Amino acid sequence: MEIFIERIIAFFSSLAIIFANFLGVNPPTEKVEKFRVTAYVVATQNYFEGSLHTEDFDIITDAILFGCARFDSEGNVLCDEDTLETSLANLRKVIGDRDVNISINLLGPGGHTDSDVWEDQMEAQSDEHNKAFSSGVLEDNIIALLDKYDFDGVHFDYEYPLSNKAWRYFNDFIVSLDKKLGSYTLGVACSDWNIKFSSESIQAIDTFELMLYDMSDKNGRHSTYEDMVKGAPKSGLCGIPLEKTNIGLPFYARPSDMSAYWYDYVSYYDKIDENGWYHCDNINKDFWFNTPDVIEKKTDFAINNGFGGVMIWHYNCDLPSSHEYSLLGAINTAVENNY
Repeated sequence: MEIFIERIIAFFSSLAIIFANFLGVNPPTEKVEKFRVTAYVVATQNYFEGSLHTEDFDIITDAILFGCARFDSEGNVLCDEDTLETSLANLRKVIGDRDVNISINLLGPGGHTDSDVWEDQMEAQSDEHNKAFSSGVLEDNIIALLDKYDFDGVHFDYEYPLSNKAWRYFNDFIVSLDKKLGSYTLGVACSDWNIKFSSESIQAIDTFELMLYDMSDKNGRHSTYEDMVKGAPKSGLCGIPLEKTNIGLPFYARPSDMSAYWYDYVSYYDKIDENGWYHCDNINKDFWFNTPDVIEKKTDFAINNGFGGVMIWHYNCDLPSSHEYSLLGAINTAVENNY
């Protein structure tokens, strides 16, 4: 009954946000007590000292170490130990004695198919994930990794289980893992268009990273504020409590035709025009960036609509937060203005 009530509250909270924004009024929601600022930190880009900025961790509350650990279809957890250990040591050094949670992200196995059809590729990937989720050993192997490196939790980026079968395996695994995690936290990334978590897995998961990017509007702008406003309430409509949801913010841009290019903000921030556009002569494509004003506005929305926090993909795409054009600095401005 408690789970059912939580899902109903989440549903109607999201409806209130939708109607409030349609009418142009403030939604009847309360801010969370502690607003999260979660950052994916790519391990290979933090291998050398100096790639992390200590002042940033006065703002970041949660870090997800990404790209150095995975699991295979047999349920084994595999690590690039040198990259993991060096990057983790660098991360802990700049964090110091601050209260910042560090989770390890685990990527799963790829699929085996010759098909060029995206849905076939995702189904083949799901087949391999399903084997791992039902192996009976993955849970204990994950906990062994968390114990060994003293992480605060584990995080999954299993973004596109498409079939009901794949979702059933994923949900059952999440519930099984949570029963063994104890005080370790559990997080997952998800897309606003593909949320099929069971009531039990929603209760088991501590944070949902809602990936509101890799989409463009009719003008080719990548991940606009308007599209975020449309996408953010969908987690609640699917029964996820808003306080568990972190709204994803892109610290990069895609071209207006959404072809396979990802340009980080730090490399182009001083070349972006007053409307957020950058034209790349080398490939003759236009990129629209989330500039500090957009990021601050999105963070304001997350705070004032009762969401638990924001999520950054990814940390290494930004300037130090002390820089006047930093996106993380813009997040901090919104937080300071609201708390």
